[in-house]
Amino acid sequence: LRDNFTSDESRRDHILRCWFHQSCDSCLDVPDCSWCPFTWSCVPNSHHIQFLAPAHEEQVCPAASEQWELRTQPLGCSVSSFTTVTAIASIGGTLLFTIL
Repeated sequence: LRDNFTSDESRRDHILRCWFHQSCDSCLDVPDCSWCPFTWSCVPNSHHIQFLAPAHEEQVCPAASEQWELRTQPLGCSVSSFTTVTAIASIGGTLLFTIL
């Protein structure tokens, strides 16, 4: 497996590069890979805003129930996509309410 992701890398190579990792920390050390905690899977994720990948792709993770539990960089293994979206919405709503 190649260490660096290049534009010449095929989808299959990208999948293999991610699936090789069996822990969240090692998975998130690899560019364009994210961790699905319920199935313990390191999956390819080349979205520009990785924690929003479940909004654009229904099958980011192997199990549908873990789509929004996706772990990504730079947030790390302790913060899910759902937690991030909830925090952003809460802060945005609070600021909007305060301004009005």
